[in-house]
Amino acid sequence: MAKIHLGNIRRNAETFRRLTKTGLCAVVKANAYGHGAEEVVNALSGVADSFAVAIVDEGIRIRGVACGKEILVLTPPITAEDVLRGAWNGFSLTVSDLITAKLIDGISRARRLPINVHLKVNTGMNRYGMEPSALGKVCKRLQTNPFVRVAGVYSHLYATSVETSRAQRTAFERAVTICKRYFPLIKAHLSATYGALLGKEFAFDSVRIGLGLYGYLPVDKDSGLVMPDLEKGMTVYATAVTSRKYLYGGAGYGENSFAKSPKDLTVCRYGYADGFLRRRENGLLDAETQANNLCMDACIKIGRLPRGKQFPIMTDAAAVARATDTIPYEVLCAATRRAERIYDNE
Repeated sequence: MAKIHLGNIRRNAETFRRLTKTGLCAVVKANAYGHGAEEVVNALSGVADSFAVAIVDEGIRIRGVACGKEILVLTPPITAEDVLRGAWNGFSLTVSDLITAKLIDGISRARRLPINVHLKVNTGMNRYGMEPSALGKVCKRLQTNPFVRVAGVYSHLYATSVETSRAQRTAFERAVTICKRYFPLIKAHLSATYGALLGKEFAFDSVRIGLGLYGYLPVDKDSGLVMPDLEKGMTVYATAVTSRKYLYGGAGYGENSFAKSPKDLTVCRYGYADGFLRRRENGLLDAETQANNLCMDACIKIGRLPRGKQFPIMTDAAAVARATDTIPYEVLCAATRRAERIYDNE
């Protein structure tokens, strides 16, 4: 079971609004980083100006609770079906190169179909995004299309480095200047959670907050940046299923590794199929009481727990990430893979 603290998520969003003093786009892709997209969008309806998802299907999932606010699809459309589904649902699509611009331009003209787009430029991440040499061509093509509304231009900071981010900001400003020759009212957004910590010069017209909504920052407290106080958006619990006296054999798969044989064992309902690392050093709370590696659907703990008892196994995804050599993003997306979500609005 995962308890999702919607009140904390909402207060985190309000914290970033006060910090950046600009528009707020709430990133709710990957089922709101495992927290439940519909519920998070509903909780942020009075705080966020817009929402961002990775793919069209994610946008469709939240459309009913987004209250008519803009939904930006971050992954560029690949096929005509992608364009049509996005446009029919009123989403803003990403144009990341001339090929995508031609695809959207052709469909909108042929069907006389209104389509909103944001232009994605490459400032160094080399993921999605067009180079400056293509940006002018894309702008010229879309400017002549009466059915395409170019609403925004954006990029993404690729490193938690102030020096690198400043270089990207300079490149982004050049791209914004080009875009405004064609679309004077275009809105610019560069920063996600890390960029929001860098100050007003990185805020532009909006910031896209993902990880920060859920209570985490991509840098440590000794980074020298302004570090807002955030509240964790998720606590994951497990349930004790059955207890037994230990008489012989192993504890799950493989031979036991007890320094001293325990008197009792308790089988608990969580395993590596629930999004946690199989090995014993997995960063979960009281991992030292695990008798062995996790099974797919169960963990055997040393000691006796009452049947049905629920206890927290993860309160801090960053601690789990440190122990398992990954990042909180991955931990959060995996931790509610099979969990029942219980929502707390306080």
